[in-house]
Amino acid sequence: MAATDHAQNIKKDTREWITIALLELLQAKPLSKLTVSEVVKKAGVSRMAFYRNFDTLEQVLKEYYEPKFADIFHKVAFKESHEQKITDLTSFFLDLSKDFQMAIESDYKELLYQIFKRHIARFYDEIIPFPDWTGARRSYWIDFMSAGVFEIWVMWFKNGQQETIEEISALIRLFHK
Repeated sequence: MAATDHAQNIKKDTREWITIALLELLQAKPLSKLTVSEVVKKAGVSRMAFYRNFDTLEQVLKEYYEPKFADIFHKVAFKESHEQKITDLTSFFLDLSKDFQMAIESDYKELLYQIFKRHIARFYDEIIPFPDWTGARRSYWIDFMSAGVFEIWVMWFKNGQQETIEEISALIRLFHK
């Protein structure tokens, strides 16, 4: 049993080292220009260790960001007040502003958008179900809502956060009236 615990701890540490190395490398180079070799060298692990844990560099990022998005959507989903939902979502984007800025600069913004969109879809399916909205109608709505809200935040980051957070929150509230 102890050997299994030890192996699990090594696996967890290896995954963390790879993730940290990738995030550090992304500060200087876009994702599309990075290689697994560069990441494993920085992490101090073998290529074999990388491929035992991940299939791609994108998977590393997905597994890093997925719990962050899941956490905020879980919190938002169970708020009674619509206003509190917007406030919590605003806090989420502010808390991850450096991550979003890096995603924009290092060319993996689309990866974050896909995670966001998946959670928006789940949110609408579980919390605000539209029983008569199926197929294309549902898909259009999910695409519209997720792309609109996400792009507002991305543009805000790209523009150097010139508008106040209150102005951005007010703009997002327009989607939900």
